[in-house]
Amino acid sequence: MDHDLLLVYSEPGQVPVEEFHDWYDHEHVPLRMQFPQFRTGYRFRAADGRAPGWLATYDVEPGFLDTDAYTALRAHRSEREQHVVQRLATLDRRRYSLVHEAGRLDGEPRYQVLVGLTSPDEEGLRTWYEEEHIPLLIAIEGWDRVRQFRLQDGPGETLLTVHDIAHPSLCETAKWKHATSTPWRARVMASVTASSRRVFAFHHAGR
Repeated sequence: MDHDLLLVYSEPGQVPVEEFHDWYDHEHVPLRMQFPQFRTGYRFRAADGRAPGWLATYDVEPGFLDTDAYTALRAHRSEREQHVVQRLATLDRRRYSLVHEAGRLDGEPRYQVLVGLTSPDEEGLRTWYEEEHIPLLIAIEGWDRVRQFRLQDGPGETLLTVHDIAHPSLCETAKWKHATSTPWRARVMASVTASSRRVFAFHHAGR
């Protein structure tokens, strides 16, 4: 089903961890999930030991993030939310539109691997993903779903691929090594000008 992705990296900074989670889980996320246009809302913790250490992702009906109903949430923050946001070390908000999806996720996500790439040959990059790379990954047991998004607003690479997987150890298997070492991959990756990779573990569901 077509949807936008709202992705937010965060780092508590001066906010005590208990206060950070209480605000996120009992105020910030519920205010968004009250809208039926917010189809899912998940929080993740870093599983790669890197910062920012927290991630929130929301599948949202296309166009809803531009409506007055949504923008009012940010324009009229509660006193508590303003106080928390001012003390966060990181609040990195990015918006994407879905361009491709394969596989299926049953239930809540367990781990997510996020791979960002920028290339002047985005068409060639996407063709490789859709015709070779994603089919090879989906064939791995426990590699549940792969979605690709194009950046619409915010920092980061122009193409984001989100992998829902059972466990990061899948990235040590022979099938994964094959999927990431083909001649076609070498050709398309040669044109990549920016890249990133993060691994997160499920923490909390907003709905």
